[in-house]
Amino acid sequence: MAGRVVIKFGGADLATGMKIRRAAEMVLKAGFKETVVVVSAMGETTNNLINIMSEIGGVSDRDYADIVSMGERISARIFCSALRALGADAVYLEPSHEEWPIITDSNFKDAKPDMEETCARVKKYIEPLLSSGKIVVVCGFLGRDKNGNITTLGRGGSDTTALILANCLRAEEVILVKEAEGVLSADPKLIPNPRVLDRIDIHEMFALAHGGAKIIKAEALKYKLPNQRLRVVSFASGDLRSHGTEIIGVFNTNSFEIREERNLAAISLVCSIDPESLSQIFAALSGNSIFGVSTGKGSITIFVSTPNLKDLMGKLHNLSTVKALSCLTNIGLVEISHPVFVDSPGWVAKIADALASRGINIVEITTSKATINIFVDESKVKEAASTVRDALEA
Repeated sequence: MAGRVVIKFGGADLATGMKIRRAAEMVLKAGFKETVVVVSAMGETTNNLINIMSEIGGVSDRDYADIVSMGERISARIFCSALRALGADAVYLEPSHEEWPIITDSNFKDAKPDMEETCARVKKYIEPLLSSGKIVVVCGFLGRDKNGNITTLGRGGSDTTALILANCLRAEEVILVKEAEGVLSADPKLIPNPRVLDRIDIHEMFALAHGGAKIIKAEALKYKLPNQRLRVVSFASGDLRSHGTEIIGVFNTNSFEIREERNLAAISLVCSIDPESLSQIFAALSGNSIFGVSTGKGSITIFVSTPNLKDLMGKLHNLSTVKALSCLTNIGLVEISHPVFVDSPGWVAKIADALASRGINIVEITTSKATINIFVDESKVKEAASTVRDALEA
């Protein structure tokens, strides 16, 4: 049984008094040794407050954060009361309390945490409460800057709160309680009967989240620790120990993940860029490894590792959709991954400038969410990887 756990409940799970009581019962039924509960605002509270401020117009960012915080501050009080009504020894923390743990910069609408200060406060204030047997209820989504002003962590920020606290507490497990059964293979509003995924890699989850999946805030995943269990479970199950979906793996946020590949071929095909053409092309590539795809006006380039390039070229050439093709061999890949690529601009330019300064020609650049792929002559792969690392970590 996990000893120290952080549990997060979303607003839909706290929309009514009956739901709040059920959520509190779930916490007590699970029987974890040390528990922190992170709560979102009840139901549509946050949206309603934002709509009101939008109608007023001209509300400052500082006032916005202060007003919108009321949803979580009320939610924490009510959830704590529900736990006490069920006989638990519970206490809540909100930004006005001296014991409030999460300290941020002063970007009121999308604040970034000061992890050193936050972890120091978690150790000073929250750990003693847990050691004394209390269940600690914490407002999600909120922070406080060094001047004492309330800040917010951006929409979906309660997930971030949970993962930040779990990081500082070195919690064994984080449980995100959602209306869905777990992480689904697609949005049920778009795809009928999507599958519930048993497990998903953290990089895959990050890509889905940045692609529009609302199951978890992508930024929150950066704070997951190695060997820390992270699960998404269903509120409807009534059981925090139900499996749901486990998000496995971890981001190495202290450094950029850089991987090298060699002996690739860049096959360029002149063809129509439409579903019928592409389906024929990718069917012909079956059995080969694809490392990148880029499209242009009337052409597509595919970077592949293949055991028999001549046979593959023949198959592609014989497709009715392909007008002509060509191939570059001895291509190498430098794959760079880091979640920061999604949140801030200029990384591709920084990489390209560094390689140009060393006279390394870029054959192609492709990107997808937190990954940038740089294709170069394979004789330059080692030098390119070293140059990129030096530039990014400077």
